[in-house]
Amino acid sequence: MDRGFVIAWSVTFLQLSVRLSWGVVSVAVAELLRLNSVQIGLVLTLFYIGYVASSIPWGVLIDRIGPSKSILISGTLSSAVILMLFLASNFVQILLLYLMAGFLTAGLFPSAMKIASHSTQDRVHGRVALLESAAPIVLIALSAASPLIIAHWRIFYLVIFLALLIASLSSVGLKIGGSRNARPKSVLMNSRVAKAVVMRAGELWGSWGTSSWLLPFLVLYDGIKGVLPVLLFFTYSLGQLVSIFLASVLPKSIGEKRVIEFSLVAFIACDLLAAILLKETLLLFPVFLVFGISSFLYRPPTDVLIIRIMGNENAGTSMGYANAVSQVGSMVAPIFVGLAISISPILGILSLALGPLISLVILYTI
Repeated sequence: MDRGFVIAWSVTFLQLSVRLSWGVVSVAVAELLRLNSVQIGLVLTLFYIGYVASSIPWGVLIDRIGPSKSILISGTLSSAVILMLFLASNFVQILLLYLMAGFLTAGLFPSAMKIASHSTQDRVHGRVALLESAAPIVLIALSAASPLIIAHWRIFYLVIFLALLIASLSSVGLKIGGSRNARPKSVLMNSRVAKAVVMRAGELWGSWGTSSWLLPFLVLYDGIKGVLPVLLFFTYSLGQLVSIFLASVLPKSIGEKRVIEFSLVAFIACDLLAAILLKETLLLFPVFLVFGISSFLYRPPTDVLIIRIMGNENAGTSMGYANAVSQVGSMVAPIFVGLAISISPILGILSLALGPLISLVILYTI
């Protein structure tokens, strides 16, 4: 495995750690600052506002100057904001810092995808799936370390700051430059790309809405005590890790669109089962395993589909555009689910399926 891909995976892992850790950190911060469900969801919504606003400019910049320089700029600035989270003392500071973190970390994933997509056609599914394995591995790490993170959440931010700074500085010297053939305007005007990125928005609604709310919901609103919430969160995360292997193999045999279709249908079915079996804790374990698989299986084939439509020379812009539109799902889902939970916990669970349902409809039009 080449050095560039290792750096790409590392910065993807760390920027995901920043956003996904809020689902764990919020348990401690909500008790410390007396936050309600809407305020908990608002933090990630602010993060995604920054992420969405800067994604297209970052994508264009990546295609022009190359992913190595973009990682250096995005990563070092982001690490400074994460250091300030270590020092944060009130809710307003946390909101503003997550907004800044979203704005600055938006350059990392498109850079990493551009590095991963520099491969032969028969290897690209495996490379993209391996890159996106960072997300389920983050969730598994967070679920395993959640008691420590809840108890020492400031130290957690300090560790992420140091790791991201080191990874970003390591990108100096990577010989992956920009492209003169990049055509940002053609990406933004392509109707197939537009449909695909809106479909991706619904997918991310399901992925990050569930990942952000699963542990806080089980602990704060479903009343499950002890180690069971952590074990259920771990089972869900393990399912996402299994999905990475499936995403690297299945598209080669049945095609990207069929894999996406299967995953979306399975997610909606698991969401309904979770609502029905809410108080049957032991029965939730197999449901959450499949829930985890289906919540991420659609991601790698969708991203490969988007890049293939416009070509690798436009990979940065394509993924920046995809993030700008599709992360609206990530931006709206946490606060929407929080509002739904405040009305009814069951309604909160069912609201997770709204995005994947819309994605399934759009898939049949591409």
